[in-house]
Formats: sequence, C-alpha cells, structure tokens
Amino acid sequence: MKIPSLETEQRSKAIRGTAGDRFRLFARRYATLIGLVALVIFFGALRASIFLTVTNLRLIWVTVVEIGVVAAGQTIVFALNDFDMSVGSCASMVGIISGSLMLDQHLPWPVVIVFGLLIGCAVGAFNGFLVAYVNLNPFIVTLGALTALKGVALLYKNGTVIGGFSSSFVKIGQGLIGPFPLSVVILAVIFLIAFFVMERTTTGRRWYALGSNYDASYLAGIGVRRLRFLAFIVCGACAALAGLLLMSRLDSAAPSMGDPLTLNSIAAVFLGMTAFKDGVANIGGTLVGVLLLGVLVNGLGVSGVDPNTQLVITGALIIFSVALAGAAKKQRA
Repeated sequence: MKIPSLETEQRSKAIRGTAGDRFRLFARRYATLIGLVALVIFFGALRASIFLTVTNLRLIWVTVVEIGVVAAGQTIVFALNDFDMSVGSCASMVGIISGSLMLDQHLPWPVVIVFGLLIGCAVGAFNGFLVAYVNLNPFIVTLGALTALKGVALLYKNGTVIGGFSSSFVKIGQGLIGPFPLSVVILAVIFLIAFFVMERTTTGRRWYALGSNYDASYLAGIGVRRLRFLAFIVCGACAALAGLLLMSRLDSAAPSMGDPLTLNSIAAVFLGMTAFKDGVANIGGTLVGVLLLGVLVNGLGVSGVDPNTQLVITGALIIFSVALAGAAKKQRA
C-alpha cells in the first residue's frame, strides 16, 4: 500500500480547509436568503393549502410594500453608518395631513401626493442638516423628530382616524396592473432605482465609500456633509411615500398607522446586511430581508400563532439580525 507523503497530506488539508472556508463564507454571505427559502419550505409544508396559494403569496407582497419602501431609504442611510428613527412617525404625519387635504380642502390626489412627498423631503432635510452640518448624533436627532412628528400627527386631527378617499387614489394601494398589484409594481420600481443609484452611479459609490471610511472620504475631497444631508432627504421622501401608499391601501389614515415601519425597516436592513455583502447595507439584501419578514409574519398567521407570540418571535428575529450583521461586519474588518 502506498503511503501518502507529508506534502500530499498538507495539500489535502489545505484543499479541505479552503472548501470549509468557502462554505462558511457562502453560509455567512447568503444567510438571509437561505433563511427566506427555509421559511417558505417550512410554512409551505405546514400549511400548503393556504400558504402556497396565489392569493396568499400576492398578499405577502402587498403587505410588505410600505416596509420595503421605507427600508430602501433606510438602506442608503445605513450605508453611511447612520439611521433614521423618525420614518414611522413621518409616514403617519404625511398620511394624516395628506388625507385631510383631500377630504377637507378637496385638493386633487396628484397634488396631495406631491405635497406629501415634499413634507417627507423637508423632514429628511431637517434631520440631515442637524446630523451632517451641526454634527449631532443621528439617534438623538431622529428620536426627537419621531416624538415631534408623532405629536403633530396626533394634534392635526385631534387623534382621530380619517378615511373615505377617492376611488382613483385608493386604486394605487388596492388596484392591479394585469396580474400584479400596482403597489408592488411601485415597490419594484423604487428598488430598481435604488439599486441603480447605489451600485451604478458616482453618488452611490461615494455613499458606500463614506460609510466605509469617513475620514478618508473627507481627505479625498468627497463632499461628506452634502452626501449625508442628501441621504436623509431620500429617506424622508421614502417614508412619506410609504405613508401615502399605506393610506391608499387601507383607505384611511391614523396617527399611529406608520409606527411599525420604523423597527421593521431597520430589521429588514440588518437582515439584508448578511446577504450578498458582509456587514454592509445593500439594496438586494434589504429586499430579501423585507420578504423574510413578510413570509415570517404571514406564515405565523396562517399557522394560527397568537398575534402576541408573533411579536415575540419578530422581536427575537430583530435581535438576531442585529447580532448577525454585527458579526458579519467584524469578519469583514
């Protein structure tokens, strides 16, 4: 029997080690995508007659539209190592003000949409100015904005729920383009634009560079303050659009309707940071994170899990996603 040489054994160990490293890299880089596929298989096997129907799969997409739109804006802010806690309250405030303008002032809904988006941009500009030019902590700034915007939403209509908008406006959130929900088409367009900007434009590359090394970007002559300011404006616009889409889908507006969007969008971005790019916020990963949250909530619902238990499971997932993203970022460093 031929005895393998020491050199052959070392080469064999090196190959096995390389294969193991590749597997760990693959598992780490595609953890969220693997989790999404696993959830679909699990709930599909558990409740195939309900979960895998076309109606339910369409419902999953429709219910994550607003989270996805906000998460797209959050991804840009996260790429700079910032975040925005005010997006949920911004969505609620825009919804209440826009709904009131349609019902009380009888303004056409296209005009109201433009006005609502401008409000979101103004909120983002306010946050961005304080963060980028006054150098205040983004958590403190956006947390303060969250509280203030929540107060405005409550005061504007004395905390009441309003509804009964025009059918043409409601079609944005409830209508179809062929077999596809119109709101989902809007979500797809938002993500395509965000992906193109982040991956194919100078501004997107500079956002990533700024998030990777702020000091080096500054020394390279990149307008770091302007880029941070712009990122918050985009995030505010996305929050406003989400509020408009939500009120269209629900045919109502409430002072608290956007509250879940903040944590869910942050969770989606953190989950996405473990997909495709280790520890870096990216649009493709965020979309996977959004879908994972949607599949999880829907799957738990059709499986008869108590809503309070769903909150516990979703909260645990958020903690897990933050820990996983942090670990991925350390590995990358």
